[in-house]
Amino acid sequence: GGVSGGARSSGTVDAWSLSGAELVRVFGTGESMVLQIKLFRGKDLFAFRFGAVVCWGFAGKEREAMAQQLRSFAIRPLPQDKVDEEVMEFVIRRKADGDEEEYEEEEANAEDPAAMGAAAIRQDQIILTTNNPFERLAHSYALAQSVRLGVFEVVVDASIAQTRSIPETMATTGEVVLDERELSKQIGGLLMLRCDVNLNTDILDTPDIFWDEERFEPHYVACRGYLDIDKRVDILNQRLGVLKDLYDLLQNTLNVKHGNKLEWIIIILILVEVVLELLELVHDAWSN
Repeated sequence: GGVSGGARSSGTVDAWSLSGAELVRVFGTGESMVLQIKLFRGKDLFAFRFGAVVCWGFAGKEREAMAQQLRSFAIRPLPQDKVDEEVMEFVIRRKADGDEEEYEEEEANAEDPAAMGAAAIRQDQIILTTNNPFERLAHSYALAQSVRLGVFEVVVDASIAQTRSIPETMATTGEVVLDERELSKQIGGLLMLRCDVNLNTDILDTPDIFWDEERFEPHYVACRGYLDIDKRVDILNQRLGVLKDLYDLLQNTLNVKHGNKLEWIIIILILVEVVLELLELVHDAWSN
């Protein structure tokens, strides 16, 4: 997934221009690692371990060139039609841009981190007030989580569309013809998706990165709230729960069918054994 602030441009950018990339800083460790990289004459890019990048001020061609180069480092890359992208404007607020009353209010808010965070994003516009990279990182983290969540939403939508006919068929015919192996694969994919959403991608928790820079955590919280990440995670889990209930029902149906088949096999074997015993008795009586 990709996120960018700035407008698209019709200019051209060659892939070789990425060779001038500069690694500025590494935030976090392990699965929470984030790289801050300077590209295209000092523009910021934040690359997240869970598969998202956030570009600040990149033009459209610059984003395409960057994505082309970074794709070779991807593990399990997504098909192009499933890549999610979100674009938001950002402004760098200077004192000359507003009146004195507005900035007196901002200086008062600066003493209250929660109020400062709440004022950091308005009307689809991010407002930057410092040059501290943690401020951009705070917004970047929320945006990266949003597009990663968007990818999961696309996958769940596809799963729902794929299984939509199953309840309809059950309602009309009372039976569902579904291969047991195919059902097991779909259940496995559902479990992988639930683990990705809830365990492996830092979507639910506040990143550990902000333990050292608590004053920018409200920016992250405000941006996360603005993008409705918590509500979307709840809705996604509810939809995953509905899919799980459907797959559980199908699994139980297959188990019942399998049990019935075994019962008939046992009955037939018993009948065969009875017939053989009768034949043996008849043969013995005839011989005597």
